[in-house]
Amino acid sequence: MQKQLQQAGYFYTSTPYQEAFDIDYPQENLEGEMYKYRCMSCKILTTEINGRLENHAQDCAYRIGRTSSTPQ
Repeated sequence: MQKQLQQAGYFYTSTPYQEAFDIDYPQENLEGEMYKYRCMSCKILTTEINGRLENHAQDCAYRIGRTSSTPQ
């Protein structure tokens, strides 16, 4: 079982899955909506962002912080 857990962990940290989804951004709930969330920085709905960094607004503080800290 331990070996399976290690393999599963490796799966999500290996290419291409290492950067496949970016869901660590701060989110806020839309007022009056139970299941709708958006990025606290750019206010785009999480369903529009769809786990992709490039779907945040160009001037989003979270996107800028992530791209500036990522080596190219």
